[in-house]
Amino acid sequence: MEPVSFSDLLTADETRIRTALRADAVIDQNRRQSVERLREELGRILLRCNADSADPARQALAGCLLAPVRDMLELLEAGVAEKETEKRAVRAGAAMALLTAVILALLAALLVRRYFTAGCVCAAAAVACAFAAGRLWYGERQVRVHAGLDPDIVWRTLRKTAQTMDQKLAEYLAREQALRQTQKRAGEPVRLEPEDWTLFGDLLEASCAGNGDYALRQLGKVEPWLRRHGVQTAAYGPDTAELFELLPTKNQSATQRPALLLDGRLLLAGRATEHVDAQRGNGGTQA
Repeated sequence: MEPVSFSDLLTADETRIRTALRADAVIDQNRRQSVERLREELGRILLRCNADSADPARQALAGCLLAPVRDMLELLEAGVAEKETEKRAVRAGAAMALLTAVILALLAALLVRRYFTAGCVCAAAAVACAFAAGRLWYGERQVRVHAGLDPDIVWRTLRKTAQTMDQKLAEYLAREQALRQTQKRAGEPVRLEPEDWTLFGDLLEASCAGNGDYALRQLGKVEPWLRRHGVQTAAYGPDTAELFELLPTKNQSATQRPALLLDGRLLLAGRATEHVDAQRGNGGTQA
């Protein structure tokens, strides 16, 4: 059974995490609260991942992967929110209303002594124009900027990070297992069947005896032994020429050493002599 992954644990709590992040951004408007929430969630994922797997290497690597991610969550608070001051353009209507108010005020001052009623009307109109100019006149205003977190972007980033950690964790554990198997195989003693030891004993006996005929009879047992261990031998021929180191000869082509193959892969190149026509060789020399 495969151990549970970071992505699986995170996806299991997707609804709860996204709802909590959205509440922090919209209702509380508290980024610090989101950071602490995510840090606690990653801590729970680490505990559940370690509880699911008893492999010490996997537990140690999971802690190494999650530790820097939890520390990097502080970057979510790196943004700042500042007040911006924006100047508004003055409307043309405000200037015209102000100019009209001034004209009416001067006219009221001229008419109030002779035509009191008309002067009062002009004065009232001047006040009304001045009020309108004040309402239309735009000054400076302050704009408050609120910096928050987008819950969807935070969730997608967190999920992608979990997938990356799962991938790197699997790759590391696979390499570690392959290395352990290689070291284990390298440390294992050679295991041979009794007939194998007999073969090597006969070869050593032939070497010590110095008897050529006896040695040749023992060497004939080598090829069957190679076949039992999955190694094929190939003699020189038109179809196997690429497996051999060729030496020119005036005699018939012959195999000096067969090529050794394992599962179609060349283990050791063979050695053979290839017949070369003497007349063709002389002709080539004269040319």
